[in-house]
Amino acid sequence: MASGRARMDTFASERAPPSLLRSGTFSLVTSAAPLAVALVSLPLLTRHLGTERLGLLALAWAWLGYATLLDFGLGRALTRMVAASDAGEKLDAPVGAFIATANRTLIAVGVIVGLLGAVLAPWYVSHVLVDLSASVRTDAIISSMLFALTVPAVTGASAPRAVLEARHQFRAVNLVRLPVSVGTFAVPTLLLPFTASLTVIALSLGVVRLWAWWRYRTLARRSMPAREGDAPSMALLRPLLRAGAWMTVSNVLSPLMTVADRFLIGSLISVSAVALYAVPWEAVTKLWIVPGALTMVLFPAVARIGESDPARLTALHAASARLLALLVMPACVISCVLAPWLLAIAGGAAYAGESVQVLRVLSIGVAANCIAAVPFTMLQASGRAKWTASLHLAEVVPFAILLWFGAQRFGLIGVAAAWTIRVVADAALLSWRAQSVAPLSAAGITLNAATVITVACSAWLGASRPGVEPLVSFVAILASIGAAALLWYRRPDVERHVLGRSGGVA
Repeated sequence: MASGRARMDTFASERAPPSLLRSGTFSLVTSAAPLAVALVSLPLLTRHLGTERLGLLALAWAWLGYATLLDFGLGRALTRMVAASDAGEKLDAPVGAFIATANRTLIAVGVIVGLLGAVLAPWYVSHVLVDLSASVRTDAIISSMLFALTVPAVTGASAPRAVLEARHQFRAVNLVRLPVSVGTFAVPTLLLPFTASLTVIALSLGVVRLWAWWRYRTLARRSMPAREGDAPSMALLRPLLRAGAWMTVSNVLSPLMTVADRFLIGSLISVSAVALYAVPWEAVTKLWIVPGALTMVLFPAVARIGESDPARLTALHAASARLLALLVMPACVISCVLAPWLLAIAGGAAYAGESVQVLRVLSIGVAANCIAAVPFTMLQASGRAKWTASLHLAEVVPFAILLWFGAQRFGLIGVAAAWTIRVVADAALLSWRAQSVAPLSAAGITLNAATVITVACSAWLGASRPGVEPLVSFVAILASIGAAALLWYRRPDVERHVLGRSGGVA
């Protein structure tokens, strides 16, 4: 225990505890930048790449997004271990040895998955994708192989990023994450004057991912220099996997269920339909930057508190849930009401039909999914990942059946509805289970439910009462201003419970 406290004192002396207010705000700003770039890039990509190439690019985005979370829970497990070590907890081995072991394992996983994806890419493009024209087939195969070979850089970045997040170096993490997330849209757009080749786009995005991997490793080594005894060991893999085993299930299944809709559309409907679904999907799911910015700082804070201070954990849960509801609800309402106008800007006339309803249906699910981020993080960071994993295991078969039925019977809208039904149910069950960790008051539960119901009513109004757009938009804008004013008025409470100093309240 003494050595752990010495490490904690060293950490504290190296740098003052960061303000989670500044960290959360900076995370939100850097996360919002890709949204601005996407609003400019998507119309250009739609016009110059065409629906087939854009659909294939959307599948590649989904693949890389899934690979980011394919770390067997080791990233989150490592964050908890480093945070616990800095807080004074004694581990079975030097924390550097756990870091080295996780790093080597994640690189190996990336190599295996990447090679497997590259081998299967020609078969997938030729035999699974529907209505793919011969003129783009070769480009699709080569680019798919290149995207698959990018996976080691994606998984390899997980361990050093976990170290930085555990030590609350969110500014450093975001300065690396920013060019990667912006580059997802900016790189293909900047290449348009020269080429529409997906192969060139895949190579360019691969270089960006490799740079991010190198940068994360450099920053992590600077934060925690290697010491004697920090060599990787297979013996340390077992406690890492044990700590992250249940996180692994959620980290594999949850994103798999998130990207399954687009792959199912490509195999059952057409590759072009993927683009008609992907544009509204990319537009509304950019709201995930809000819970993403919050949970990045929330996870290590909850991991430090653990079960030592239930009252503080309860206050943290309540304020986080309230913060997300007030931020997400107005944005989702506006997305529902102004869906035709937003999609006309993003993709043009091609997205004036079915895609509008897809955006409205997805907005309901995104509102629920954003709210679910808080109980999900509370459960995982407090060592209760088994329950989240059990829930996701139970969801797989019913969701697969619902997704298949929705696609076959109702097309793109059915796919969107299947995903939304799953995430609404998921949010309700996660919130219920998190009550045993840090119970919300009746007012907090009501606010969460009211957020989803309000967005659903806005989707219905937008679809059935076209003339109400100006009125509902005006109300949504007023709600946004009111939410901001309420957050400012309650800022002492928010800062004390959510955005306080990491070494203090949070």
